[in-house]
Amino acid sequence: MNKNVLVTGGSRGIGKAIALEFAKNGYDVIVNYKENEIEANKTCEIIKSMGVSAIAVKCDISNEDEVKEMYELVKEKYNHLDCLINNAGIANDGVFFDKTKEDFVKVYETNLVGPFLCAKYLRKLMDKSSSIVNISSTNGIDTYYTYSADYDASKAALILLSNNLAVELAPIRVNTICPGWVNTEMNKELDKDYIKEEEEKILLKRFAEPEEIGKVAVFLCSDNASYINKSIIRVDGGFYE
Repeated sequence: MNKNVLVTGGSRGIGKAIALEFAKNGYDVIVNYKENEIEANKTCEIIKSMGVSAIAVKCDISNEDEVKEMYELVKEKYNHLDCLINNAGIANDGVFFDKTKEDFVKVYETNLVGPFLCAKYLRKLMDKSSSIVNISSTNGIDTYYTYSADYDASKAALILLSNNLAVELAPIRVNTICPGWVNTEMNKELDKDYIKEEEEKILLKRFAEPEEIGKVAVFLCSDNASYINKSIIRVDGGFYE
């Protein structure tokens, strides 16, 4: 029987890359999505072509009732969860003092409350061999651009939530990945000159590929990382200013 993993925000971007890396390593994959059912199903078809199973589950992780429903579905389908990857997140960049209370709350509900709710309910399907990986950001460690202040604060809070979950859920392991710049479709639309400027600040002189984040997630959930817990892993190529 294969191990399984649930990846929130798994239909595209970093989440999709994480889901595919787990599939390559023989995991059955639960692909969570909020809106894009077509992309979620496409991701599942790719996963199935690798010889493992995949299901797409619609759920707004900031909605507690929907998270409860996702928990019941996973329980009915698998009755166990080996790995939870809290990847889903949103950003709402803008001028610092133009941001509203509603802007902050919306970002926090997805980026922080969502992972809390997923851990709260899905932990019931996990045992001492299970693992949780929360996808934060280097923006949660350092301040780079004030227009992402709400995003940055939510990702910093996620790191501390991860640390608390590691204590609360032990011996379930809980770790955090903090990616820097990644070659997602969204970032490829950035101004080319701006991309070059940012690449010059990276020791490896390039953005990460999404698969490189996925490989770290798989490693942290594997037996090779059996003694890594409550840790923060930067995956940013060595960013400096």
